[in-house]
Amino acid sequence: MDGEIVRQHSSYRQGLVLGLTMAEIMLLLVFCLLIAMASFLKTEQNKLADVKQQLEQQQAQNERYHDAVTALHENAALVEKLQSLSGLTDPKEIDQYWRELVDSRTAMAELGKNGLSIKELRDRIADIEKLRSNGIDVDKALRDADVVGAINRAMTKPGQPPASTLAILDAIERGNTGPGPSGHQWPPIISLSEAGGYSFKIGSAELSTWFHDQLVNKTIGEILENIKKYDVDVIEVVGHTDEQPIGNRPSNLDRDLLSVLNSTSAVGKLIPADNAGLGLARAVSVVSVLRHDPRLAAYKLIPLSGAQLVNTDETLAIQGAHGDIPLRRRIEIRLRKSVPHEATASIAPAAISRPRPRPAAKQQPLSLTPTPAPRFF
Repeated sequence: MDGEIVRQHSSYRQGLVLGLTMAEIMLLLVFCLLIAMASFLKTEQNKLADVKQQLEQQQAQNERYHDAVTALHENAALVEKLQSLSGLTDPKEIDQYWRELVDSRTAMAELGKNGLSIKELRDRIADIEKLRSNGIDVDKALRDADVVGAINRAMTKPGQPPASTLAILDAIERGNTGPGPSGHQWPPIISLSEAGGYSFKIGSAELSTWFHDQLVNKTIGEILENIKKYDVDVIEVVGHTDEQPIGNRPSNLDRDLLSVLNSTSAVGKLIPADNAGLGLARAVSVVSVLRHDPRLAAYKLIPLSGAQLVNTDETLAIQGAHGDIPLRRRIEIRLRKSVPHEATASIAPAAISRPRPRPAAKQQPLSLTPTPAPRFF
């Protein structure tokens, strides 16, 4: 009897999994499936509600467009006016034109709510076009204005007037030229020396064919790369010479330099009388080539002369090194940022002290009585 009871108990335990019978496990699985199905159905129901809402909004917008188009078709005078204004004849294109007008009106209403009128909007667009025509990036100008405003707020103490533009520029300059490698990186000097093949004839400012081709095909590209990299707008062309004297001869630079720059006279006609004039004439010769490139039209070209006064290491040549030194006979192209006009205009000229006019001497009345002659003792 006891053995029969043990066999029945073991057979009962064979149908258990984790303490649950197969029927209980099936019920749990069905319950989990129902929960998953309910969650899935809820998600789909939410998506369906969103789609219905979007569809209702689209239907409402289509109804508005339909009403507008219907009114447009019913009003023959309005249709003719739209055709005359838009130049369109296709009804679909006219409908599209009408929708764009409605959208434009909505946009203008939004601008009106923000306090911006049509005239102000047109003025802003005209200002932006004017800045772009002058080569000014509007986004960069706004960032620069924010930087200047921040500097002004940092420099101005409460109760004091705002800092002048010159003071702000001076602060920026001091910050840019700070010590160490973190200071401002200035554009490199482009040196075209006779030792490198950029030669002139003795006492002449006329460019050789090779020199001219190098300027056009190589140097201008290098200038443009540095302009873009360092954000500069002034190109200074400096002519340097060695200390070999030029023979005594009359100069025509005062008369002919401008005609060379205006391309109405040849560079070969320039006759300098000294090294200062020779350096300037050669700088003008290079500038006359650069200014014909349209890519440099927006930048300032300035010819200068260093004569024989500056060594190649940018020190004053006061030791006296006479002789033929090709390295010193060179053209240097220096790039920099121009100084804003308001910075120089804000500097008030020093008051000129003028002598006070003396009061006019009081005239004595004329006397007909002869004045007695002085007596000498």
